[in-house]
Amino acid sequence: MVVLFDWGDTVMRVFPEYEGPMACWPRVETVSGVTEVLQALQPCYRLILATNAPASGAALVREALARVGLEGYFQAAFTARELGVRKPEPAFFQAILRELDCAPHDTVMVGDEYPVDVVGAKEAGLRAVWFNPQAAFCPLAHPLHDGEVYAMADLPSVLENLHLPDVAECLALLAEQEAPPRVLGHSQAVAAIAFRLATWLRELGEAVDPLLTHRGGLLHDLDKITSRRRNQTHCQLGARLLREKGCPDLAAIAEHHLMFTILDPTSRPATWEEKLVYYVDKIVEGAVAVGVTRRLGELRQRYPEYTEEFDRCVPLVLELEAEICARLGVSPAALLERVN
Repeated sequence: MVVLFDWGDTVMRVFPEYEGPMACWPRVETVSGVTEVLQALQPCYRLILATNAPASGAALVREALARVGLEGYFQAAFTARELGVRKPEPAFFQAILRELDCAPHDTVMVGDEYPVDVVGAKEAGLRAVWFNPQAAFCPLAHPLHDGEVYAMADLPSVLENLHLPDVAECLALLAEQEAPPRVLGHSQAVAAIAFRLATWLRELGEAVDPLLTHRGGLLHDLDKITSRRRNQTHCQLGARLLREKGCPDLAAIAEHHLMFTILDPTSRPATWEEKLVYYVDKIVEGAVAVGVTRRLGELRQRYPEYTEEFDRCVPLVLELEAEICARLGVSPAALLERVN
């Protein structure tokens, strides 16, 4: 696998007070932890620099790297100045892929600028890891990145576990299962809101994976239509498809999102990811967050044969809502306002 690294503020610190080529700056420093990470990655990956640095070509980039002892870790350095095109243009990444003779799906871009490094790489078909040392919120409702690290020390483990399907792959899976627009709209709304809640919880110190939550939200109704046609219980087919694709965590989210799973202590949602997708699915009617009372009222009307089961679910769903709201420090009404 090829790993492309952005340069400024991903490998080397940028000091705004300095101008011109970094190789000529009076002070140069690496980003914290990057030397150890490059040492760990070099035996397993082809490491390449890919930078928009306006004042430096490849030779000057290597001079700057040499000043901090990093020049030996990178097989090549590609600059916008020499390529004649800048990130986030797909042509920037495509030119590098041609030079390296490698495929987009075997290449990962690591960078700190979301619109430039992440969005650009994804538009070119690469995988992307967002280096986010400031713990900033994702600028998109539907995160495009495949992995995220707050500290460089976490990069090796993230690169080893880029197993989640990205947004395009999730949408393709839904298309394969003939998800109609109403199911697609509902799934996208659940994913976006659950991702936002997961991000807030992570900021509060909870052990939750916002990306897993988002992809689980997108795919929780994967088999909504095809399961009916095959006379299977909703989520059985979706969970099987996801396990076959090596995504057991996503399969578990699909299995635990069904309304009545909360009635059984052995099957109710257990992880934060499962709880969030389950809960958001119970406040989103169509593609709009309407709250538990209205959403369950709509479901009761749609499935009157299950009125008794719905009545048993209501206090448990409200209990889950109270747990989520208490951790976020908001009321259910305030939560609903924040996500709309």
